[in-house]
Amino acid sequence: MPIIGIDWSVDHGPGEREKAKQWLERLGNPYTQVAFDQQGRTAIDFGVYAAPETFLVDGQGNVIFKHISGMTQEVWEKEFLPRIAAAGKGGA
Repeated sequence: MPIIGIDWSVDHGPGEREKAKQWLERLGNPYTQVAFDQQGRTAIDFGVYAAPETFLVDGQGNVIFKHISGMTQEVWEKEFLPRIAAAGKGGA
């Protein structure tokens, strides 16, 4: 399952994207891809208001779950895995 990160900020100045890449390299990058949302439009479209936020998106591009806070093993197991299983069976 691909995990896609979004680097967003309306305050990104010169060099900020490179700093974000270095941060991920230093701390570990769990993402398949990282999109750069310099204007913050994608974050607005998703309703992001407090990082970190994690969205579970189905195969049609629909957000089926939104988690606001850090990701932990407990959150993954209790909130995400059941929804992923349900989505795989045609539910959400």
